[in-house]
Amino acid sequence: MEMTMTLRSEIEKGIAEMGMNFSEFGEWSGINRGIFSAILNSNPPKPISLNQLERIAKALGHEEGWMFERYIDECFYDGRPNRRRVEPFLIRCAELGRVGCIETVLSRLLEDLRHLETIFEIAEALYADGKIAQSVVFYQCIVQNEKYHQSERLAISHYRLFWAALGDNSEQNLRAAIEFEPFCDKLPDDKRLDGLMRLVNIYVSLDKREEIERYSRELYSFSQIVYRNEEQRSKSSAGYIPLKTRYPLVVYYGYGLMAMQEVNVHRNEFAAAKTYIEAYEDLSWFVGLDEAGRREVEKFAFYARANRLNLELLLGNQEILEECAAFVEQYPNELLQFASSVLKSANKYKYSADFVFERFAGEIEKYLSRTFTKDKAIISFNCYCDICYQSSLYFLERKEYAKMFGFVLKGMETVVRINNKSMFIKLAALFERYRDFASAEQQQQYKKILGGISEHEENDG
Repeated sequence: MEMTMTLRSEIEKGIAEMGMNFSEFGEWSGINRGIFSAILNSNPPKPISLNQLERIAKALGHEEGWMFERYIDECFYDGRPNRRRVEPFLIRCAELGRVGCIETVLSRLLEDLRHLETIFEIAEALYADGKIAQSVVFYQCIVQNEKYHQSERLAISHYRLFWAALGDNSEQNLRAAIEFEPFCDKLPDDKRLDGLMRLVNIYVSLDKREEIERYSRELYSFSQIVYRNEEQRSKSSAGYIPLKTRYPLVVYYGYGLMAMQEVNVHRNEFAAAKTYIEAYEDLSWFVGLDEAGRREVEKFAFYARANRLNLELLLGNQEILEECAAFVEQYPNELLQFASSVLKSANKYKYSADFVFERFAGEIEKYLSRTFTKDKAIISFNCYCDICYQSSLYFLERKEYAKMFGFVLKGMETVVRINNKSMFIKLAALFERYRDFASAEQQQQYKKILGGISEHEENDG
């Protein structure tokens, strides 16, 4: 009880320094006089609640988190964890970034692994409140201590950590995806749908063809199964409650079709890709659509229109270039995908794409200054890197080396930022192969980029 008595001694010392007696301080702090007396004078003393500690700290003029290290024993006042004190204390520690206090409390809780459920519930409460970064330490605790590999709690913790880890660093995203993969099929249906969709997104951004196909097929298949199950439940149960998913169910169904379309595009199986576009361009028949679902159906109709144009570009149809340009001017969010497809097409079929640089080069740079959601950031920056690579090939074909190296270097600066090693290798190989045509300034910039990478790797090490 030494720590507990020290906490009370500090309180008594602070009150004395303010020149107050217990009764006056109780009124000053807003704590009932009888409760305050029991906290300080009873034998044994009454445990202090977190709310009371924070009121006392404020009344004494201390910063938030005052005496938190010494408050830990209050959470285990009789040698056992008291949930009414442990939970709010851990949540408050998370909010204030008091990681040391959290680790100490978790260590004591884990003396009995039955408390993993409490730790998990705290993590879920923080996550639901939007405090994703603060929840990570608790999910990590579950992952490190859960003994049952098939546990849904363990799968959900991996899913939350996967989502929390995603950002604009490609290698970090890849590591997060690999760690999450073995647990995706152990998730509840709603989270499994979301996990599969995010895995597809990550592997699309990394251009991992085998993984793209695997998870696209799984999302396509599983979304159909969930839809059929929901359709059957809605018909057979008067009290039917729809499956609650992050997005309307039609999103996962339609996204599964879009993912399979992309698989076929990668294989140059364009006729098969068109059949998937036809399948999601009108999903108005989807059972159980609410207002949000109907808005998503409209989005898929739009995606179908955009993807038909992209498909025609990849087939080398130059007659639609002006239509594509007008489409992008009307819908600027499609700019990166449009530019990438035009350049790939122009490089393959050997036609001029100068209008992309004349009309949209500045808009592409402005587009990347936006604030994106996690998923959009991953895709957008990787698409921009591909645009730089395709632009480099385009100007190499025309022997416009200054422009070629300009795009190589722009691309390299961006891939360093997002840590996309495979694209970096492609761009660096292009520079090295034609370095004799680079200006002194471009060679110096290239050297500086390489130096920055070496320094970054040393710091990481």
